[in-house]
Amino acid sequence: MRFLGPRSISSLLKTALDVVYYGLLSLIVIVILAALALLVVPNMAAEMVRRFDLSANMSSGMEALMMLAFALSLGGYLLVTYLTRQVFCTLAEGDAFHPDNTRRLRWIGFGLAGLEILSYAGRAFMEHVLHVRLDQGYGLRAVTAWFSVLVVFVLAEVFKEGARLRHEADLTI
Repeated sequence: MRFLGPRSISSLLKTALDVVYYGLLSLIVIVILAALALLVVPNMAAEMVRRFDLSANMSSGMEALMMLAFALSLGGYLLVTYLTRQVFCTLAEGDAFHPDNTRRLRWIGFGLAGLEILSYAGRAFMEHVLHVRLDQGYGLRAVTAWFSVLVVFVLAEVFKEGARLRHEADLTI
């Protein structure tokens, strides 16, 4: 099976990314509606906590804020997924070194970095404001996440050079 072009691995991966993209979009809508419901019906969260035998001492405004922060992080994942879909779309068309892929890969890197920073902020908020003790085994995951961000930026530069070489080849006779 080929990697580039129609009926290739990249077109199969693009289809899988389409499913993930629309699933994330649906989840964001559900989370935003749930956050709005928490603001309109403040006792809803307390009833759900009681029903599922959970313990939480937060106001409905704080719960809505956490839901909106969760929706923001899902929006970051949606952006990364959308841009990855666009890259795979050009790969499925057989155009690996499309000039726009460099910009897309850079934004994917910025999106991944932003998601990692948002997770640090969320973790600090939960530990210092809500006094929730979280597992301390986060160090190796953080190194892996930042390494992935760096790899995406390196790939962006590789795609930039590939697009430049392709442009030069198009100009030669």
